[in-house]
Amino acid sequence: MKKNIIVVLIVLLACYVIQSETIDRIVAKIGRGVILNSELDKRYQELIATGMAKEGISREELLNDMIEKELILIKARESEIEVDKYMVKKMAEQELEELRKKFDNELEFRKELKKETGLTVTELKDYYEKLITEQKLRESVIADQITNQIHVTDAEIEEYYNENKSEIPIREASDKIGMILIKIEPSKATKEKLKKEIYEIKDMLNKGAVFSELAKKYSDCPSGVNGGDLGYVEKGIMVKPFEEAAFKLEQGEISNLVETEFGYHLILLQEKKDDQIRISHILKKLEPSEQDINTRKELIEEIHTRIKNGEDFGKLAREFSQDDSSSANGGIIGEFSEAKYPELFSSYLKNLDYGEITEVIQEGDNLYIFNKIEAISARPYTYKELYNQLNDKVHYQKQIELYDRWIEALKAKTYIEIFL
Repeated sequence: MKKNIIVVLIVLLACYVIQSETIDRIVAKIGRGVILNSELDKRYQELIATGMAKEGISREELLNDMIEKELILIKARESEIEVDKYMVKKMAEQELEELRKKFDNELEFRKELKKETGLTVTELKDYYEKLITEQKLRESVIADQITNQIHVTDAEIEEYYNENKSEIPIREASDKIGMILIKIEPSKATKEKLKKEIYEIKDMLNKGAVFSELAKKYSDCPSGVNGGDLGYVEKGIMVKPFEEAAFKLEQGEISNLVETEFGYHLILLQEKKDDQIRISHILKKLEPSEQDINTRKELIEEIHTRIKNGEDFGKLAREFSQDDSSSANGGIIGEFSEAKYPELFSSYLKNLDYGEITEVIQEGDNLYIFNKIEAISARPYTYKELYNQLNDKVHYQKQIELYDRWIEALKAKTYIEIFL
């Protein structure tokens, strides 16, 4: 099984051509480059192994695809496009690490790799880097020459819609569903109380208190037991506000209050080392108090009672619901067939009659009231409902047309000879 993992992985990634003593023949010349018969055979086996081969695909079609890929690489080199070598190295290392996980230890991994492919770990890493580099070069050229040149107008989308109306599917019978969402979240008073606590800690630090000791005593982060020490970190690891504040600090400096989704932080920069910094922090976690929880529950119960007493669901949704995408529309979240009700709430909705509302439902820190508003008969999808899909189709159509013209232009000005 582990042998197969190595073999299949190599085939999946591409056709690694190991030079042998047998004479290989050239099947195509592109500029100064060539495609060998063995490369064509390997490419075909790759498609078979991955199940990507189209039924009855010919060697001519496959060779043409390989020629196009080589033409794009030539264009990338001519345009002097550069790929982030650090990113490529990281991606290659990640691929290697994923492969290593399939084996019990490093020795077994290296032995099987050498036995099944003839490659050392270094050679495989180099191979990964070559493949990733070529792929990134092609992506950059396609983005610059094709994708970024395409602009789709509403008039083009509407024209496509009108021309293809006969193929538009029927939307099955469904139910219009409304929702009011109230979030259990910290109140302004709770936030102010927490800020006061963090400012008091900063004041103690300014007066000479030891950061690690205050972290052990006051921090709500698990790192508090270690004096708030988070170890060495590099950019891209921490949440943005925290990272931006941390990397601006000088060694030994303590930040002012930093707010993130987790709460309020004080950050100490302990040491800088290349592109990494070693930091400690004190966190006061931002959570709703018992009073905040009770206040939010009382609010949604009051809304529920008002609906039961005859007040308009849509009006109350506009006034109180914290779901930005639906509140302005009177709480309407969409039309759903019974089989496609929102999974978490399906059992509640199935038991409702039209015009009825659920009891208050709590999921995590969110409180909900749902309303099964009315039945919607089967009908064709509207232009508005299909807009995003139509936009994608028109964009893809224009991309294919532009790509074909661009490739033909590349072929016209590049020396190509086929010997298949």
